[in-house]
Amino acid sequence: MIATFIVVLALMLPAIKLDNLMAMPIDNALIISASPVFFTAFGFHGSIPSLNKYLDGNVKALRIAILVGSGITLFAYILWQLSTHGLLTQNEFLQILQKDPTLNGLVTATLTITQSNIMANAVKIFSTLALITSFLGVGIGLLECIEDLLKRSFNINAGRFSLGLMTFIPPIVFALFYPKGFILALGYAGQMFAFYAVVLPVSLVWKARKIHPNLPYKVWGGNLTLFIVLVLGVIITSIPFAIRAGYLPFVVG
Repeated sequence: MIATFIVVLALMLPAIKLDNLMAMPIDNALIISASPVFFTAFGFHGSIPSLNKYLDGNVKALRIAILVGSGITLFAYILWQLSTHGLLTQNEFLQILQKDPTLNGLVTATLTITQSNIMANAVKIFSTLALITSFLGVGIGLLECIEDLLKRSFNINAGRFSLGLMTFIPPIVFALFYPKGFILALGYAGQMFAFYAVVLPVSLVWKARKIHPNLPYKVWGGNLTLFIVLVLGVIITSIPFAIRAGYLPFVVG
């Protein structure tokens, strides 16, 4: 995947146009509407329990893994955005969304603009690998969650194979029978993710600190940081409601 990403960047970055990158959004409110999608792009929180288990509860190593992993992801994400938005104009993106708001739409547009089959195929391979790795990353976190749920609530020690089936079969079946559901689900994913990765953890930390004021480890910032994070989480969670109510423009993930 890394090799494919390097090939894509090598082909796309020389072809970008500064005017495309400097163009102002058609509607500034789209930045707010798209924030849940951006937030979902860094939805690694479900993998933290797996990382914690892998690192044997080493808090320092876990913090480094999260910071370095987030930094690498952010750097790659910015390069990808520069490549795609520098290559295509906003009107061309709108045409993609109207005709085919999927990976095939992006590949077709790339081929039409660049007339390069190599670039189009490289974009398709990289995007496919990105979806697969995202699917596996989220799946590992979900697998750990299901395993923990079965142990704590039902006293069931399920094997890894059974857990794998329970984790991966439902989304695969959903994708096969409802292919358009992935794009539709992205609009709600940011909302759900903001709740279980921001609002819920803040509430749990607040409760834990109240019950156990002398915990050996506390995240820096105190209650003020928790409050700020909670407010941001509530805002992100509320954005899809504002879109459906017509206060914000609709975006396609």
